[in-house]
Amino acid sequence: MTRRLVYGLLPAAFGVLLTAAVAANAREAQGRTVWDGIYTDAQAERGGASYKQSCIGCHREDLRGDNTAPSLVGESFTFLWGDMEVGELSARIQKVMPPDRPGSLPVQTYIDLVAFILQKNAFPAGNQELGASSDALHARITVTRPG
Repeated sequence: MTRRLVYGLLPAAFGVLLTAAVAANAREAQGRTVWDGIYTDAQAERGGASYKQSCIGCHREDLRGDNTAPSLVGESFTFLWGDMEVGELSARIQKVMPPDRPGSLPVQTYIDLVAFILQKNAFPAGNQELGASSDALHARITVTRPG
């Protein structure tokens, strides 16, 4: 290949690489969503056990709540939490639940409860647990509607 041909290809190759880098940065800035499998089935199972101990009295067995407790599933859930970050959901639950002793559960239990709620809303499980570290919770993981 001649130098002229090689040098002629460099701007085109650079343009392709630049376009790919911009697209990757846009995806990263957009963040992950609950559709990316951000919890495991085992974690949701632990969350379900904790739900039965600490939450079922107000939010009921079907997670639909009552007159004083909001529904944690379906359109009510996505209306309240759609386009919000999972970290915000976790922080809110930790701050106000259970109502008679807010913040009294271990941090990991609150995270497991979030996994259980996501599972009950039919968001897919993945291979890695949602972590209790602030990095994991503030990694711009957004609750989004299907579609």
